[in-house]
Amino acid sequence: MFTILPKKGISLGLGDRIGIATTGHIKVAKKYNFFPVFAQQSIRELNFTGRTFTDVRKDVLNALIEENYVGNSGFDGDHLKSDEEIQYALDSGITMLTLDCSEHMNKDSSIKDQIFEQFYNKSFFVNDMPIEYSDKNELNEIVSIYASVIERVIDVWNKFPKVNKKEVSFEVSVDETDVPTDEKTHFLISKYINDEGVKIDTLAPRFPGEFQKGIDYIGNVQEFKKSLIKQEKIAKYFGYRLSIHSGSDKFSIYPIIGEVTQGNYHLKTSGTSFLEAIKVVAQKDPEFFKKIWQTCLDKREEMDKYYHLSCNPFSVPKDLSPTEYLKNPDARQTLHVSYMFVLNPQYDFREKFFEILTKYQNEYHENVANHIEKHVKELKIEETIHKQKK
Repeated sequence: MFTILPKKGISLGLGDRIGIATTGHIKVAKKYNFFPVFAQQSIRELNFTGRTFTDVRKDVLNALIEENYVGNSGFDGDHLKSDEEIQYALDSGITMLTLDCSEHMNKDSSIKDQIFEQFYNKSFFVNDMPIEYSDKNELNEIVSIYASVIERVIDVWNKFPKVNKKEVSFEVSVDETDVPTDEKTHFLISKYINDEGVKIDTLAPRFPGEFQKGIDYIGNVQEFKKSLIKQEKIAKYFGYRLSIHSGSDKFSIYPIIGEVTQGNYHLKTSGTSFLEAIKVVAQKDPEFFKKIWQTCLDKREEMDKYYHLSCNPFSVPKDLSPTEYLKNPDARQTLHVSYMFVLNPQYDFREKFFEILTKYQNEYHENVANHIEKHVKELKIEETIHKQKK
């Protein structure tokens, strides 16, 4: 049922923080031509929700059985950092390993000098794009930031047989930084690990602009397109696909992603289905929603310890109706991360939250399906009559 991701084509990381959203995801996956990753969670998400990878697997499998879904799908252990996290995820049956390299940026590395010597005064052509490393200071800065990242990728590849035997799809994530990944950095990382025999399946660079939670892309769309064109050339050169993180609700750039990659990418959308659950709560129990929102205000500083957010929830007009909060960018970002306490067993929200969603489960599933389908349509993913009937 769970398999590695395809080498080519479109795959979507859908994810389900709650454990009951997959039914809505399946409704869309049956209609459109993409590879679904229904099971996608990070250790951070598991810790806040009190779940395990086994729980995630079980919840998705139950939904697949109930909805008579017979196609393949992926199981992504998202943003894994330590060896212990990786081994735990592998033992739990993941079919995709997303390696978060953020903690290895700007760290000392035993291969720093070796990388520098390999690239200094060298020039390369990636299709029609020249890449030169003639500026000593520029190269030194790149190597100083990413040498330890490269070393970590090689280490994980060599250390875990399921990774180097290609029993799981291997994604490298370098997007958790404020500095956009330029073509020289991307090429250097990919060429060095490729020369060391590491074969990755997807890479998530840091694009220009802001990919905030649950809202549209913030930034210059044309600058994003220019960057994407360069990143795509490098990915194609080395034979892997680009991965776009925090990809939900980025409607203004979806047509560009499809056009530039020619329908060859992975995009992660996990948290947006949780927002659809919050919308149901706002509609059915406004007073309970208000308690959630007040806790969002109380916990705003704590959120920054775990997520990079640009939102200011205190700027949200107080006269909004509960459902209007879901249309306000500052509120959407904040509520996107509110799962930290809404789904957390250590708080008092969980029981009431699930009581509401259970009562209005069909409505929730339709909301999720409609919202994900909006993503799929903007991405210009083809509807196919050859897929399973609803």
